[in-house]
Amino acid sequence: MELDIFGISSTVIGTEEWRDLENKENTIGPEQLLVEILDKRLWSNVEIIWVLKRLVYFYGKKDSLLKKVPVERLFTNMVDVLRAFFLVFDQQDPEIDDNLRAYISSKLADSTWGVNQHTRKYLLKVK
Repeated sequence: MELDIFGISSTVIGTEEWRDLENKENTIGPEQLLVEILDKRLWSNVEIIWVLKRLVYFYGKKDSLLKKVPVERLFTNMVDVLRAFFLVFDQQDPEIDDNLRAYISSKLADSTWGVNQHTRKYLLKVK
């Protein structure tokens, strides 16, 4: 892993490969870059992170077209992301800074809404 000027390990974002991908995105546009990445069988770490960043952008802004997607398909999308996330964490068992670990834990806890016992009882009553 590269080290930045402060001696702290950098992430994929900020590497030479990341900058090259950003330059390509600025040249051909994000939609075309996504098409190129999706056409590949094997993606680099930078491409994986770029696609995840793109997913966060679209799912986070609650794109109007995505609101028309069948619920089953959205669940499949999220399960696919979770499977990839699970494999990385299980395989790599990364050392993570406590602040980042707290953030991940918080987001995972938030995402259990509807799965945990309390919200399932609530959802059964809401009908």
